Amino acid sequence: MRTQLRGAAIARAVCLVQLGILALSALATGGLWGRPQAIAAVYGGLVALIPTAWFAYRVFGRRAQDPRQMVGRFYQGEIGKFALTALLFGLGAVLFAQQFLALMSTYVACLLAYWLVLARLGFDFGTSS
Repeated sequence: MRTQLRGAAIARAVCLVQLGILALSALATGGLWGRPQAIAAVYGGLVALIPTAWFAYRVFGRRAQDPRQMVGRFYQGEIGKFALTALLFGLGAVLFAQQFLALMSTYVACLLAYWLVLARLGFDFGTSS
């Protein structure tokens, strides 16, 4: 059975899955390689989560009646997401140079949240049910 979610609910699901991946990755990394690696893993997850939450808030935070406003919010949200990601990565490279692999691994794992949510919701692009 397919779950029908729209806009903000999908964004919330992606953020929650990213948060779960962040927690699991930090616990696993900390257990295997120690606290400094775990902190870098948390930061890597936040590099994915914070821009995603920003985008969701920017796009779905308020109802837009005008389609032009909605399109504008998507563009503003995406530009902000890109800028936040670049800023957070730059800061992470400085703060966690020695643990950058843990940061990057968790970031990439958190990006899988988009695909996990879409797979769970059963989205079929180009087909209808």
